[in-house]
Amino acid sequence: MDYPSAVIAKAQQLETLLQRIAAGEPCAAVCADLGLAVTPAELARLQAKYAAGEQRWTALLDGRFGHAQCVNSAMREWLYERKRQDASLRATALAAALAQEFGVQVAAGHINYLLRKVGLSSPPGRPYKPPVSAPTPPAAPPPTPSLANAGLFFLEAAKQEMAVPQAVTPTLATAAAEYQAAQPEATLRLLSSEPATVWHKLDHLLYLPVLGLTRPADLYYYQGAGLRVLYGFTYKYLPLEHFLGQLTRLQIGYPLAAALSRCYSQAWYPGATPLFIFTDWHDKPLWTKAAAHSGPMSMWGRVMPGTKQMLINGPAGHLLGGWNYAVDTCFPAVLVDLEADLATTLGRPIAYTVCDSEGGGLPLGQRYAAAQRDYISVLPHQGYPLSTFSVAAAWTPVAEDPDHEVVAAQWADAKRAAADPRRLVLMRRVGGTDPTRIYAGCWPADWPASSLPPRFRQRWVCQERRIRELVNGANLNANFGYTATLVPNRTQQRRWAEAQAKVEVTEAQVAEQREAVTNLTGQLTALTQATQESEQELAQQIADQEALVKQRQAAGQTWRRLAQGGARLRNTLAQVQARAQRQLERLQEALAQRQARHTALEPELAARQVARDALDTSGLCRERDLEKDQIMLDLQVLLASLHDWVRHHYLAPVWQPLELDTATELLYRKAGRVTWEAEQITVVFEPYRYPEQQRAMVATCQRCNAADLHWRDGRRLRFEVAPAT
Repeated sequence: MDYPSAVIAKAQQLETLLQRIAAGEPCAAVCADLGLAVTPAELARLQAKYAAGEQRWTALLDGRFGHAQCVNSAMREWLYERKRQDASLRATALAAALAQEFGVQVAAGHINYLLRKVGLSSPPGRPYKPPVSAPTPPAAPPPTPSLANAGLFFLEAAKQEMAVPQAVTPTLATAAAEYQAAQPEATLRLLSSEPATVWHKLDHLLYLPVLGLTRPADLYYYQGAGLRVLYGFTYKYLPLEHFLGQLTRLQIGYPLAAALSRCYSQAWYPGATPLFIFTDWHDKPLWTKAAAHSGPMSMWGRVMPGTKQMLINGPAGHLLGGWNYAVDTCFPAVLVDLEADLATTLGRPIAYTVCDSEGGGLPLGQRYAAAQRDYISVLPHQGYPLSTFSVAAAWTPVAEDPDHEVVAAQWADAKRAAADPRRLVLMRRVGGTDPTRIYAGCWPADWPASSLPPRFRQRWVCQERRIRELVNGANLNANFGYTATLVPNRTQQRRWAEAQAKVEVTEAQVAEQREAVTNLTGQLTALTQATQESEQELAQQIADQEALVKQRQAAGQTWRRLAQGGARLRNTLAQVQARAQRQLERLQEALAQRQARHTALEPELAARQVARDALDTSGLCRERDLEKDQIMLDLQVLLASLHDWVRHHYLAPVWQPLELDTATELLYRKAGRVTWEAEQITVVFEPYRYPEQQRAMVATCQRCNAADLHWRDGRRLRFEVAPAT
């Protein structure tokens, strides 16, 4: 018998243990040295075996070392289902059928062991054989049961045609290798799982919305058919939750998003020509009572915790990917860098970006101008009068819209125009005056103004409707995983910074008023002193003049001219006193105003300081780990992309406008019978109740069969619909 090397090494180690104990060493010390745990009872048994085996280590070999596991979960479920359908099947027949179906040789004894574990083994003894009376014709094989969700084969065919496995499998392998290199002692089940098992679990997560489920926890009490039509079984809650947790530990979310973006890009837009894209935030709320970062939720009209999801669509609205960000992330802070990273990921340049009014502010325009990239948006606040702008050209009709006209413009304020790098295009109704919409952004100079509205209007059908489709059909608003860490409260820090800015403004105003009061007080003092000096000097001159006049009168000399000079000096003194009084009153009025303003600012400053100091910036709040959310967002975008491929390439023209939620009800959950053959898989859908739907499904099956679709193992897929009764 061939023993594994580990079993042989264990027997030799036990021999060393017995020999050292026989030499007089204590058992506990030897066990600690050899890393063994042997109880006194086990020691006595080993000594007996060693003595009976002529003191050779081969006597200590343990034959109970298990068997190699070659039957995965999919094979077991298939085996159990075959046994349930035909209880007379024995292990030998089941082993042959298993080898034919999966190409794996399994011993009949091991099959009996598996059947016993689930209570499906046959009773002991030979099966009863009725007496042979007459040859009976062979019984017809039981009809294949009709199973729900047979329409999933359309999505599976799209998965193969879009080369999704070729994008996902290497990404998973790379992440697993990096994780194993970083943590050699890790024993994640995902690292040793077979590729088929990994895809079974990925598909269960991918098709949760098709099954009418939101999270893996919904499988806890799920009693539906699930993915039995594809794999013969449906995973329950714990295996999927553990699998999702292991993917999270591999940090696969964002690398998977990049790999799938390349896949979508080449599937829809082969080559390396430049692409224009549509970008927009989707605000996903998170209902929690814990302190967490918050942001404005436009759909809910409130500020609350949540997640920002950047969704990107290409021409014609085909999804290129989605990325999760913290709820307080600003649009201008990430868009330009994300666009540059996306161009590197896709291996092709981005011609220009179309975004809504969130990207219409000046900061994003400055970043795009600095990066020398192009984008189109609208000003976030409309309602500007025409006088706000300077229009240099004539109004021209909008392309394909004769009711509106446009013109290139710039701000009428020269300073504002010089500081704004954005181009502006005004649009108004024909015959109107003020613009109804202002397009802003950076775009090539050779683009005519009339081409801006049609380019921007595409985002309604190419992105807004696609986001709504994801919300309604792919659980886009659901949250996955609530692992969080305590981090400084950025919201409180921003509020403190805003409050500090207000305090600084008020402090500057108080300092300005205080300085003005000081200056005015000094001017009053200087004015009073100067006035007093002038009055004293003029009074002395008047007194001297009067004394001289008296002397001349006494001497009989002429004195009238001197008396006239005294009158002039008294007049000058009166003028000086009047002017000083006016200046004094003006300075006292200004001083009173400054003092009143200073008195009013002091309580305002105190109130702002109190409001600032009331903000707790030292407190921590929860920041949720978005890795698990990113993995599920990748799968949500993948499901929507697969449906997009199905409706554009497989569905009848009357069904091509179907959105994901409608197609799920009408097509993907449709029941049917599946026949698994060696070279072909045939899916026969149950008939539809309404004739127009029956005709649409017939046309859809014909288109699919003409496309020569294949299952993941290379077998051809053939679709039919049973005739209406």
